[in-house]
Amino acid sequence: MAEQRGEDESLVGQHLAALADHGARIGRLAPTDQVRRRGEQRRRHTRLASVAGGLAVVAVFVGVFTTQGGLGTKDVPVGTETRPPSASAAPSVTPKVDPSAVPGTGIPAHDRAVWLQATTTSGYPLLSALPDESISAVGEDAATERAWFALVPMSPGAKEYLLKTGVAASFGEPGCVTSDGERFAVKACDASRDDQRVVLRGQAAPYEVVVDGRALKISAGGVSAVAPGQGTPLTFIDRGTAQGTVG
Repeated sequence: MAEQRGEDESLVGQHLAALADHGARIGRLAPTDQVRRRGEQRRRHTRLASVAGGLAVVAVFVGVFTTQGGLGTKDVPVGTETRPPSASAAPSVTPKVDPSAVPGTGIPAHDRAVWLQATTTSGYPLLSALPDESISAVGEDAATERAWFALVPMSPGAKEYLLKTGVAASFGEPGCVTSDGERFAVKACDASRDDQRVVLRGQAAPYEVVVDGRALKISAGGVSAVAPGQGTPLTFIDRGTAQGTVG
């Protein structure tokens, strides 16, 4: 191998010498030593360029490997939540069991005064008429006779009712709960008025009370009219005999 390399270099040297002589004659090529040096410089530059190119490829690969966190892994930004936040549980309300609740079907007789109480709602608010004959909600401690009502069938055995006040209203006789847009009020009873017709939704107490297609939603903040199915289930609590004419 060494002898072959020596022969190759000798042959290259002879060619370079011939080129140098030819260049000297025509004035275009440099002497032999200069041509040889230029050849060596070109080979060194080529080797250096190859090495630099290889280092650049390695650097790029290492950079990608580091950024991705290793082969086969995914880039997960710092601080990213990987688990869904746990939903806070809705506060539970212990259903109130009142011994005075109307037994059986839970629907009172037409001559009985009753509370309409939200027994599965926090605070257990009651339906009540206010002095201005609007309908709102009160707690048991603040309840007066204005929280008494009587559920009177439109006709014997009917499933539609009038919800009358258990005592006389400001106009001298029992009034009826009447749907009034987004709220309810007490007005003079008139069985021909659709906005006073009441139905009970449910198979047993507590019932959702619907007046003219609007359900009563009762909370500590008051009473509002909502779509059926979104109202507050109410339990009828017996308070004794209704006063005045309720039939």
